[in-house]
Amino acid sequence: MKKSILIFAMLFAFTSQAQALFEIRAGYGVNTPADSRADIAGGLASVGLTNMSGFNLDAIVEPPMIPFGFGLRYESMGFDIEDTGVGNFESDLERISLLVNYRIIDLFFYFGAIATIGFSNDVTVNVPGAADATYDADLTYSIGAEAGVSLGLIQLGAELGYNIATYENSSNSPSELNFDGVYMKALVGVGF
Repeated sequence: MKKSILIFAMLFAFTSQAQALFEIRAGYGVNTPADSRADIAGGLASVGLTNMSGFNLDAIVEPPMIPFGFGLRYESMGFDIEDTGVGNFESDLERISLLVNYRIIDLFFYFGAIATIGFSNDVTVNVPGAADATYDADLTYSIGAEAGVSLGLIQLGAELGYNIATYENSSNSPSELNFDGVYMKALVGVGF
């Protein structure tokens, strides 16, 4: 009987909910565009896109007894452009999005779905010998799965999903950047 109570107490202690009322987390991620070609600066060059990588910061509110969380995500990423003979291109992508997650399992270990809708989406490409090319998108989307562990206040996790984002040049030229593709992030956070 004492062993049963001890085992029950240990299970209860190590399977407390990972859910916090408020969670702040930072991450580093990589996005691999499915379409590796893009026109830059109104067709100045047709270039090869490679992985985007950079940081994100999430602020998530998770109401008690509800498996959904709601919040905002800020992402700042850069991407590589293959040398095309024109020169090297420097690039920045900034994205602010609404975030919602649904945790199927929310104990010491958590697992669930996560989705974002980006409402502020800007890309700047520094083109050698020309003015910066700017791109934007009305909305961008992502859907994925998240998993991790809660170590008291600290949470460690990862995210894997698919990003849907096409950015168009803000000038009259018909060029665009397509960043549809698989993404992954490593996350560390604090839950209150």
